[in-house]
Amino acid sequence: MSKQHDKPKAHYAPALQRGLHELSHQVEAMHRAIAGKTFGALKQVPVVSLPAALIETVHDAISSGIHASVRLGNRGLMGLAGDAEQALKRDAPPGRRESNLRAAINGVFGDHLAANGEALATPMQLFARGQSTPLDLATLKVPHRRVCIFLHGLACDEHCWTPAADSDEPDYGARIKADFGYTPLYLRYNTGLTIPENGVAFVEQMQALCEARPDIDEFLLIGHSMGGLVARSALRRSHGSTWQTKTRMLICLGSPQLGSPLERLGAITNRVLDSFDVTAPIGAIAARRSAGIRNLHDGLGDGCGEDPPHVELRFLGATIADDADSAFGKYVGDGLVTPDSALADPPAANVATAQLGGLGHMGMLHEARCWRQIHQWVAEGMAPTA
Repeated sequence: MSKQHDKPKAHYAPALQRGLHELSHQVEAMHRAIAGKTFGALKQVPVVSLPAALIETVHDAISSGIHASVRLGNRGLMGLAGDAEQALKRDAPPGRRESNLRAAINGVFGDHLAANGEALATPMQLFARGQSTPLDLATLKVPHRRVCIFLHGLACDEHCWTPAADSDEPDYGARIKADFGYTPLYLRYNTGLTIPENGVAFVEQMQALCEARPDIDEFLLIGHSMGGLVARSALRRSHGSTWQTKTRMLICLGSPQLGSPLERLGAITNRVLDSFDVTAPIGAIAARRSAGIRNLHDGLGDGCGEDPPHVELRFLGATIADDADSAFGKYVGDGLVTPDSALADPPAANVATAQLGGLGHMGMLHEARCWRQIHQWVAEGMAPTA
């Protein structure tokens, strides 16, 4: 049997079954906590204390049976779904919809999937434009010896960079190739892992690319949201490496350099939920969000060295307010990242920043004003094509 058939297939049913099983336990714990508060109060009343204790015993027995039955039913249902899923041919690469679903699952639970060796865990891979299978370095064509690598954000994959077919929105990959001669490549990675983990993996990808294609003279990196942090983390970890010395510029679109206020709010909410018996099970569910999400609490952090001075850093921020300089605009940012975080200016680095109003976080992926700013930055000091 070939190695291809030995590889585990990415089945959804087993992973979903484990999630439902854990959720059921947390719901049962919350149910018990609520019931415990009620029966505890009743047992303090002399007249009804004994009946309340008896009813509590019966209630707990029935409740446990019901939740056990739910888990058994889930197990049976997901088992049948798993059998049906295994009957499908899974050797073909996933389509865009399934790829998007896997990306979302990895964004929320990717670290758990990777730790358990699940086939659903997304491996880090490079893709050529319009290709559904990972990049084959042997067939890669680099006409002008320049490569632009696009790095997606949390719970996304490389498809997020492609606008809808009937849209007139700019396709950055197509434009960067047509206007500047860069060959566009797209990174796919597990956004549920931490930024340092993905940074290290990206270093390995870039080193392998350089070893296989020493004819590449220049790299341009464009990262959206978490993707910008992964690229920056990798650059900081690669001083003196071939790929880093060939990297001219990193453009970050809405990257939370100083962290995301939403994740900080999530951490505070978790602490509040954990403080009460009744809400602690909800906190336990929320705490299961991936390490990648939790990592956005602090953004890039300070543990991976300094930015290489020769790499030009370009930070583009946005706000949903039409007036980007308004107090409201600065407060809400693009809906996920505030301007203070997206435009953080580290000392002693080659940095330029810009900000757009009336634009949300995901809108930065293919928007005419964003492209004009990217075009301006790339064009500045651009060497003639070889």
